[in-house]
Amino acid sequence: MWGGRYKLGPAEIMEKINASIGFDRRLYAQDIAGSMAHCDMLVAQRILTPADGRAIKRGLARVKDEIEAGRFKFSTRLEDIHMNVEARLADLIGPAAGRLHT
Repeated sequence: MWGGRYKLGPAEIMEKINASIGFDRRLYAQDIAGSMAHCDMLVAQRILTPADGRAIKRGLARVKDEIEAGRFKFSTRLEDIHMNVEARLADLIGPAAGRLHT
């Protein structure tokens, strides 16, 4: 998010001001459900391949399992639940994760 023309990330005070993960982490199930529905639409419209769709949905299910098991490491640097889920999805499945937001 802080790529492009910025050479450094945000100041620590901005991380504290912008981070909503402390309270929106409880929205993980809704965020993941929305991403799964979006993935289904992208596959149905032939924007994503079925293989990418399966990988994304498996990855999202794993992220959900990690959160529910208490193994997920939330980061204030990633600001909110969506960015935390998206980053973990990328860790799990690689470049296909980025195609979810095609």
